[in-house]
Amino acid sequence: MQKVLNFSSKEKKQIIEVLKKFEEKKVNSQFEEKRVKIDDSTVTLYSSGKLMIQGKDCNKIAEELIRIIKVKSKTIVGIDETGRGELTGPFVITAVLGENKKLLELRDSKKTKNIKEKSKIASENSKCHIIFSLNSEYIDELREKGETMNSIEIKAINSITKFFDEIKETSEVLIDGSKLNGVKKGNFLVKGDDLEPVIGAASVISKRFRENSKDKKTRKSWKTKSVS
Repeated sequence: MQKVLNFSSKEKKQIIEVLKKFEEKKVNSQFEEKRVKIDDSTVTLYSSGKLMIQGKDCNKIAEELIRIIKVKSKTIVGIDETGRGELTGPFVITAVLGENKKLLELRDSKKTKNIKEKSKIASENSKCHIIFSLNSEYIDELREKGETMNSIEIKAINSITKFFDEIKETSEVLIDGSKLNGVKKGNFLVKGDDLEPVIGAASVISKRFRENSKDKKTRKSWKTKSVS
């Protein structure tokens, strides 16, 4: 059995201090920062902040580590997209409303194995998720009308935040990536899908939805317009 958690840079420093109290083991690669034995399990901390716990008591150890380092519980709206620059298939923008502590297993979908399993974790442990999916032919139609991939994403994000405002959901909105001018509400976080678990959940759900899409058509506008 194994359990994977992901921690921020600040939390990783706390984890290192906690792991110093246990029997140290030899690291197996340049990406491993620390490896220890806790009871019958092996705990490995990677430079990225990923923590892998392998052993029959992995869930118990994970809960204890989260308790010890006092991960602050907060509910967040995390937003991420996938398929922006792809030649084929849909452009998917997903928002997840969830508690960070319940989604610590999730991170950037590009670095995640077993998307099906992780998507299930994201769905089961979030309060709400909203998906905007635009198929390739519709993307071409919109781009012919003058829309860009940025303007499409901006409109989707504004619709998402408007919905949450209307239901009086006051949680902070965090959006993966660099700032997009025109977004009315929310803070942008570069590499947010790797730093904030709720954005990671949105990334995973987006990728899973795109993978399941039957739309495999080529975006014809890619040949005539710049990808933006």
